[in-house]
Amino acid sequence: MDNLVRLLELAYAAGSVSAVEIMRLGFQREVQEERGWFSFLYGWCVHVADRVAFLNAIIQELEFCIGDMSIAELVVELRSDDGLVFADSIMYFKAIRNFEAEKLANIQLFLQASAAHLNRRMQFLARFNAM
Repeated sequence: MDNLVRLLELAYAAGSVSAVEIMRLGFQREVQEERGWFSFLYGWCVHVADRVAFLNAIIQELEFCIGDMSIAELVVELRSDDGLVFADSIMYFKAIRNFEAEKLANIQLFLQASAAHLNRRMQFLARFNAM
């Protein structure tokens, strides 16, 4: 029933009962939806990439502090076991960074697949626009 309702809605929106017009409008809507999804994925990639860069900066600062504890003493009061705290913190942030980097790689793969899918839908739309 949903398919029939969708078909009737497309026919009404197209202002025609012509199969070509209905298909053209259907593919046009599919392209618009896919472009929205592509835009969302791209924004998510940018967000995760920024997060990875932020985590890299934190790790670099912690590694710098553990390499030169006198610098860290200028910022915070250190105790005898704080070197271990720095080492644990570095391992923790590296684990988070690795997870985020893997997530970014997966999202980028998904983005590539989405781009290919969008191109395929745009080709179908071009066929119906030419008719």
